[in-house]
Amino acid sequence: MSTAAVLWVDSDTQHAAAARHWMAQRHPGWRVVHSPTPEAAAAPLASEAWRAVVLCLRPGALELPSMLELCAGRPVLLCLEPAQEALAARAFRYGLGDYVLRAADGVSHLGELLHRLEALTGRPPAASGQAGGMVDARIWHEALKLFQEQRAALQATLGSMSQGIFKTGPDGRVTVYNPRVLELLELPESLMATRPTLAELTRFQAERGDFGEGYRLVDARGHDYVAGGARDPAPAVYWRTTPQGHTFEVRTTTLPEGGLVRTFTDVTDYVRVEDELRESEARFRSLSDLSSDWYWEHDAEGRFMQLAGDLSVNGIPLSSVMGRTRWEIGAMNMTEADWAAHRAVLQARQPFRDLELQRQRPDGSMHWISVSGVPVIAADGTLRGYRGVGRDITERKQAESQIERLAFYDALTGLPNRRLLVDRLQHAMAAAARSGAQGALLFIDLDNFKDLNDTLGHDTGDKLLVQAAQRLKGCVRESDTVARFGGDEFVVLVEGLSGEDPQASAEAALVASHIATMLGKPYALGDASHHSTPSIGIALFGQQLCSVDELLKHADLAMYQAKAAGRNTQRFFDPDMQAAVSARSALEADLRRGLQEQELALYYQPVVDGKGRLLGAEALVRWMHPRRGMVSPAEFIPLAEQTGLILPLGQWVLEAACRQLVAWSRSSLTRQFFLSVNVSVRQFRQPDFVEQVLGTLHASGANPERLKLELTESLLLADVEDVISRMEHLGRYGVGFSLDDFGTGYSSLSYLKRLPLHQLKIDQSFVRDLQTDPNDAAIVRTILALADSLDLAVVAEGVETTGQLDFLQRHGCQAFQGYLFGRPMPADVLERALRPAL
Repeated sequence: MSTAAVLWVDSDTQHAAAARHWMAQRHPGWRVVHSPTPEAAAAPLASEAWRAVVLCLRPGALELPSMLELCAGRPVLLCLEPAQEALAARAFRYGLGDYVLRAADGVSHLGELLHRLEALTGRPPAASGQAGGMVDARIWHEALKLFQEQRAALQATLGSMSQGIFKTGPDGRVTVYNPRVLELLELPESLMATRPTLAELTRFQAERGDFGEGYRLVDARGHDYVAGGARDPAPAVYWRTTPQGHTFEVRTTTLPEGGLVRTFTDVTDYVRVEDELRESEARFRSLSDLSSDWYWEHDAEGRFMQLAGDLSVNGIPLSSVMGRTRWEIGAMNMTEADWAAHRAVLQARQPFRDLELQRQRPDGSMHWISVSGVPVIAADGTLRGYRGVGRDITERKQAESQIERLAFYDALTGLPNRRLLVDRLQHAMAAAARSGAQGALLFIDLDNFKDLNDTLGHDTGDKLLVQAAQRLKGCVRESDTVARFGGDEFVVLVEGLSGEDPQASAEAALVASHIATMLGKPYALGDASHHSTPSIGIALFGQQLCSVDELLKHADLAMYQAKAAGRNTQRFFDPDMQAAVSARSALEADLRRGLQEQELALYYQPVVDGKGRLLGAEALVRWMHPRRGMVSPAEFIPLAEQTGLILPLGQWVLEAACRQLVAWSRSSLTRQFFLSVNVSVRQFRQPDFVEQVLGTLHASGANPERLKLELTESLLLADVEDVISRMEHLGRYGVGFSLDDFGTGYSSLSYLKRLPLHQLKIDQSFVRDLQTDPNDAAIVRTILALADSLDLAVVAEGVETTGQLDFLQRHGCQAFQGYLFGRPMPADVLERALRPAL
């Protein structure tokens, strides 16, 4: 038979010598190599194939030596102290075959050690020289090999299980167990090696205090439990919690031949997650009860299933909400088309934000709510429904309405003011150009009104203006607009006239005559009666190309012609435009040449804080005409807008501004400055606008975070979602956005909360008269309060006096622009002028 080579690793040389003596007597053919330390054994382990490895641990060792990792595939026999028995469980993962506990006398265990080593190496207890003995030995070897394979497979299976397990025999004693059950129950292996009964195990755990918190009985899903005691419970499934807070599930299966198999699964994490979920739900509900918002859920058909939070603002009982859809409950501001669009969003599984709904409470009062929601998708991809939040926005809508009225309506007469008139006139001119119809603008001035004010006082004059406003409203259709333009001047916008000039003129003249008749009747002003007549100028629009300002000038000029004709009459604007058209064409050609010849330059108007420190500047384009000298932007910018030259002009401004940012970045004194660039609606609407901006930034090397793009509210007249998308795209690169001339537009308030803005600019028309006009002062205060609530910065334009500055600072404004701090100037002049302040 082949020689058995055994590597004996033992730091106790006397113990090793005694063991080699025993083996030499019993198996003289064995070759035993002694290694004094685990470290020294690494080399022979790697260079030779060993029949077995005997590892005798040092007394007091708390860890297994790293050399065990080299023993993969070789039988290992551990010799260790009883106190080290737990290390044997860990050694199984490295292929441990068996272990022997060292006897107190240091030698009496060697017989058992040799017996187990024979079993590991496949060596029979005694060798026979007879043929029959050799056959018996071969059968014994085969049986032993099969046994060892089965034992190794069982050990590997038991050792790899995440569950703890033990089995008892018919006598009730433990016959099989795995290391995991020792870990979960915190049992010493010495106890399990004695083959305890269940009663002995329970008594041991009870004495240790394991059942201080009892146990829980559960169903198949781990739900519902009742308290138990210290004795082992009868149920087949229960949960047990240790005093240390560990919970495991115990399952018992009774075997037919008697005995049982019991498994232990650690469910501590599951219990923790369940507890955290219950705590989270309780915390959520408490927060919902305290919040002014509310939480909602509805199913895939839109029917409400859950509501939490303060719903008192709605004034609708829960019974009227649960099980119904949002569109069944209804909203006063939503049409069937609006609800269809909302349902399309839900069917597309898209999130929705800030859906505003106006409803009437049972007491008749009106309120607004805003709801937002996201889809809930099941693991299999099906739509389970939506969940989201809602809030009462009634106060905010009222504030918006107040701001709109202050900004767009005349405080005395309640009529639309100049700002609102301009906006409606823009829409009317665009509609007329599309439809082929014409419209008329009637500019009305009350004759001799100044004399009335001077003789009877402004209060009497105001009474006449209020009565005149009411008469004007009664002279036109609901679709027409009557506005107070200022002082004693009124404007009437009439739409839907004939597309033919003669017929349109006749229709407009008829309206003017009716107005003259009504305004010519006596006015009752207290105890006195006053007679007044109007002078009316009429300008048709529709087919001829002109701007809003030009049309207003046409009507104004016609009105003065009516006054020159003796008052109390009407005049049409004479459309003899040849001279103006020629001048316009010449200016357009000059502007094209000026762009090519680099005649344009950027000037910079400072933006400062309350102490006059420079924060940045607004870039303003200037045109130095070779013959006319400096041409006002008010003259060539509208022309550029009308002709399309605004596109190359806007790109040139952007490139020049980026070059200036790069120049400022080279100095520590100026690198923190921002630069604002005005962007026209036409420029912003270009399909490749975002790419143009990013390309310009990249080519110049300018810092995107120092660039602000100033947009006007007219940009929001159409396709707001596209505007928001483009702003968000550029915002991801650091580009900031400012809403210029805030308060002078008409459509921005409803979208202001959704726009990714950084800054509002208060228009100079509000700042100019804020110390003398209570309406302008109220508008400025309201804008500052609104910006503060939306966390937006504010720049006040047109600050020219310290009184204006004091008012603005007193109400929270922190950035300013205007002649008080500096006019637009070249970059080098700006730097020299402000350098001492830096």
